Amino acid sequence: MKAQMYINGQWVEGTQTFSANNPSTGEQLGTVFQASEGEINAAIASARNALPSWSGLDVSERAEVLRKVVDLIIVRYGEPGKVTALKKLIMTEMGKRLPEADVEVIETSDMIAFFAKEAPRLLTTTTPELNQQLWSTKKSRVVYEPVGVVGAIKPWNYPLELPIWAIAPALVAGNTVVFKPSEHSSFVGLEIGKLFEEAGLPKGVLNIVTGDGEVGKMLVQHDGIDMISFTGGVSAGREIATECGKRLKKCSLELGGNDPAIVEPDVDLELAANGLVWGAFCNSGQVCVSANRAYVDQRIANDLIKRIVDKTKALRIDIDFGPVVSADQLKKVEEQVNDAVSKGATVLVGGERINHSNGYYYAPTVLTNVSSSMRLMTEECFGPVLPIVTVADTQEAVELANNSQYGLGASVWTSDLEKGQEIAKMIQAGMVWINDVNVAFPETPWGGIKCSGIGTELSEWGLYEYVQRKHINVETSHNIRRDWWYPYQENLEE
Repeated sequence: MKAQMYINGQWVEGTQTFSANNPSTGEQLGTVFQASEGEINAAIASARNALPSWSGLDVSERAEVLRKVVDLIIVRYGEPGKVTALKKLIMTEMGKRLPEADVEVIETSDMIAFFAKEAPRLLTTTTPELNQQLWSTKKSRVVYEPVGVVGAIKPWNYPLELPIWAIAPALVAGNTVVFKPSEHSSFVGLEIGKLFEEAGLPKGVLNIVTGDGEVGKMLVQHDGIDMISFTGGVSAGREIATECGKRLKKCSLELGGNDPAIVEPDVDLELAANGLVWGAFCNSGQVCVSANRAYVDQRIANDLIKRIVDKTKALRIDIDFGPVVSADQLKKVEEQVNDAVSKGATVLVGGERINHSNGYYYAPTVLTNVSSSMRLMTEECFGPVLPIVTVADTQEAVELANNSQYGLGASVWTSDLEKGQEIAKMIQAGMVWINDVNVAFPETPWGGIKCSGIGTELSEWGLYEYVQRKHINVETSHNIRRDWWYPYQENLEE
């Protein structure tokens, strides 16, 4: 299998290639082209040339293309619990389990459908009401114009859904896009191009170049790119922000997290155990809003931890959890757990690689006796690991939860929903779930604070990331002079 790039409506090959591996077996899945500077230039030029005609369409016409993509995805989704070619590709290239691929595909269609439906309303010209006592002859309009050519650099953990979070709003707002999928999910990324091509998207409006981080750097530094939309780690996000700052180029950055889960003593223990086990280990823990750190009230800690350990032991390889995405990722997870153990953490279950099918498997892991000196508590861990901290009360839980450079998501587990909402207000995060975790809705904003990012995905605020708001003011009188123009009145004061 060979991953051709998509430039100016054509499927093209490059000259240099690298291997893509199946994380479940370690075997080669196919070859992927490493885009050269020339191919990146061609993709950006194609996007620039297509910009006037695409942005010149009415937003309803652009939305119609998105609706066709939704229809195509629904067909490729098939039935829940049934493997289709698209779900199989996600499972093979990324290592997801079928229920996780199911959710990703159907959520992707929901996200696109939202932007297709709401963009014509949200991007309608508005007419602000001016103070008529001061400006009785003035009329203002605010129009929404595309930013231009958007460079979208997206990760592998949700290889279909997360790129769409950027591509759909960018396109419907009238931008053109050059998309670089992760080198670990190039084949799924290129499926996005095939979907839009089949939906009748004009050539050059969406271009896809493949390769590693060097390709991403060239996009960020290219003068032909007007905006960068990036999802990924904090260190890469800082570099992108720096490069965009040098060029005064707009950027939207959804970065990492180390999300806390606060468990109150009144919680339904079975609910909390089920939620935390899924929240920590779904997608093999490779989720930016995983339950990364659990702070459990001391009154229920022993009982809850026992339930969590029992449920973790019951997880089945290749049914409930799969591999991490690569050998490098497996090594990172292993190093973080080993660091915690070397500093006194206790492994209650897991804590080691699994020798299975030559794939990149790490056992779902639960640890206690963890402290802030351990990397697991200060860094994002993109793997199936759940550290649990016993706390005296809510105040201590909130203080520890907020003691982090990150501020992406968090969860609160309690039977008192009013109290849960009060605790949510105290947590320094862009999103807080009460009695659930890792759920995205297209109607609501997604994004973090502190080192977890700049900008917003999804919702109307996510759409507005991809537009420039232009104010147009009209003077309706026929007077040849305004009262505040020259000549000024002489100063009559004595």
